[in-house]
Order: sequence, then C-alpha cells, then structure tokens
Amino acid sequence: MGLLNFGKKKRASEFDPDLDDLTIEEADLLRRTFAQRWPASEGTITLHGEYAESSSGAQYGLYNLSRAVKLEPQENWPQVIERHISGVLSRRDEPKDNDLSDDEVLSLVKARLIPSSYLPDTHKQHFTYRYVVAEGLEAILMLDYPESATALPDGVVSRFDAEALWTAGIAALAQEATDEAFTMNAGSGQFLIVSTESLFTASHALDFPSFLPRFGVSEAPRGVLFAVPSRHHLVFHVVEGPNALTVASDMRGFAQKVFGDHPGEISREVFYWGASGYEKITSVDADDQLTVDGTGAFFDAINRV
Repeated sequence: MGLLNFGKKKRASEFDPDLDDLTIEEADLLRRTFAQRWPASEGTITLHGEYAESSSGAQYGLYNLSRAVKLEPQENWPQVIERHISGVLSRRDEPKDNDLSDDEVLSLVKARLIPSSYLPDTHKQHFTYRYVVAEGLEAILMLDYPESATALPDGVVSRFDAEALWTAGIAALAQEATDEAFTMNAGSGQFLIVSTESLFTASHALDFPSFLPRFGVSEAPRGVLFAVPSRHHLVFHVVEGPNALTVASDMRGFAQKVFGDHPGEISREVFYWGASGYEKITSVDADDQLTVDGTGAFFDAINRV
C-alpha cells in the first residue's frame, strides 16, 4: 500500500474502522490533508489507520483530530489540521509523562469527565484505572500542562496510592474558573449553564459539594440534575421537588442542541447526582421518544416528603 493509496473506493456512508467519527471517504481526506500539511522540514510522514508516524519514529494520533474536523465544514479542514500539526510539534519538547517526578505529577494531575467512547479500544488497556461514573460517563486523570493535557497512563498511576491520586486530581478542579452561570427558564423550573474555554468545565460534576457553593448553594439534600454536552459545558439544576421532571426534559433538549456543535462532546443525556451516587435518567427509544427513568434515586428524591 502506498503512502496515499487507501485501497478500493468504498461507499461514502461507511464509517472508517479506525477513525469512526468519519466516513471512509472523510477519513481518507483527513489523512491526505495531514500528509500535505506536514512540514517538509520535519522529514517524511507515514499514515496509518489511527496515527501518523514521522521519519524519526514519533507517532501522532489522529483520533482527536478526526473529532475536531467533524465539527467543521470540509473547506475549513486544512486550517484545522494545520493548527493541530503546529500544536503537536510545539508540545514535543514537553517532558514525557514517565520522566516526571512524583511531585511534578501531583502538581499537574487533574480529574476529567469523559464519555465512555473517549478512548479507542486499542488504547483502553493502558488506562485501566479509570472508572465508570454513570452509564456513558467515565472519569480519567489528566496531566494539565500549560499548552496541552494528556491522559495519565497506568504506568504512572501505579507509582502512587490510587485513592490519594484521585483525591488530588479532583481537588485540583477547584483551580478552574467558572465565571458566572446563565439561567435558562424551563417549564416550571430553571437550570443553570456554565460555559468556559477550559477542558475541565464539565468535570466539576465530579465534585458537586465543592462546585455548588460557587453559585450560592450550600447544600442539595435532594440532589442535582446535570448535563454535560461537551467538555466546555456543565448544565445543572438543584432538585427541589416533582417539577424536576419537566426540567430534566428541557435540559435534555438543550444538551441535544449543544452536543456535536462544540469540540469535546460528552453526552446528550441528563444525569442525577445525590447521596447514593450518580445515575443516567434520560434515554431515547427506537422511535426517538424521550423517556425519563422512574426507578432510581432521582425519583426517590422528587417524591420524598
């Protein structure tokens, strides 16, 4: 197979096996454009299914790039890919994760909320410490460098007491600015929308007890509804009673509109956090009808006398 020859032409509607956010045709375009925009001064670049490899042996993943270009019209792809290449080349002089001291890791570690689809199947074996928050949501630890953030692999996590490292990663979210929350009226209630440029905005859902006081909420005895349509958004409603059912439906509609329109999409669904933990409460059936789960802690909370 030649560098830019990707075999027989296939139907544009088939999704690429390695970059599954894109069709085969779109993935081929991404790889060709990546090769064309690769600086000649950096030597040759060889394209593989989900990564590119330079003549020096360095590998550059294409998975996150495939998600970024999917949000743009194809005429903008060359600029998006060029910015991506510039970014990865500027970051290669940063210290390697495995070379960091324990103190350096602790100073950089930060917990992040991700969709369960965040990692390709081929990468999941290197991040087995991550945990499921609720259906479709997981938490992972990142090293938050000034110009980038990278997922912390098992090899580094194994150097620490895992619980202590998670505590440090979640506590670090307090450093993230949230500015103000915008109020959205929803039927018989309201929900608040926090949106920032940070990669960790949605991750505040991992620590509601520390997050809510920023907005004048000292406690939430009936729990919190929340949606995380992208890494840059956290939508929430402090549950007070049965009106939360209406709010949940409207929050789902808002999340649906935001999901896919911003980089780092996480979920279209609405979730609940309370004393018993987290649960997903909305879903869409085969007929595209919205349903709200009536069996869990959320319904116990809204029916509590």
